[in-house]
Amino acid sequence: MDALRRCLPQPGRGSAQRRRLRGLGYYNYASGRLYQQINIPSNASSASLSFWLNVTSSESTTTTRYDFPYIEVRNTAGTLLQTLATYGNLDKGTIGVYALKGPFSLLAYRGQTIRVQFRATTDFSLPTSFRVDDVSVK
Repeated sequence: MDALRRCLPQPGRGSAQRRRLRGLGYYNYASGRLYQQINIPSNASSASLSFWLNVTSSESTTTTRYDFPYIEVRNTAGTLLQTLATYGNLDKGTIGVYALKGPFSLLAYRGQTIRVQFRATTDFSLPTSFRVDDVSVK
């Protein structure tokens, strides 16, 4: 099953209930991705990615990662250029409680159009959900 799913209304970072594509993971044997293609101007003096992440999991382990979201930079053909960060079920918290991640510099990609991609994979049991909100590049 595809890891991208349209979630029912649930709290984002603020108090408002929102219906939008925000979930990665949740199902067993899931894999999926979300990406946005952006241009980093050649004269950019800053280009930093940040986002808010909420991880919830049924996994009980405190030592092994089974389910992973990867934050990646890819070229427009989809080739991996860099993995900015990897999280997992060990980063779990309470639904609706988001943690700010970043900033991750994208200045190495000045003058290029890139894809900022959120990709998730899960194993065969005990689902983990990865919720991403308020993604920005400044």
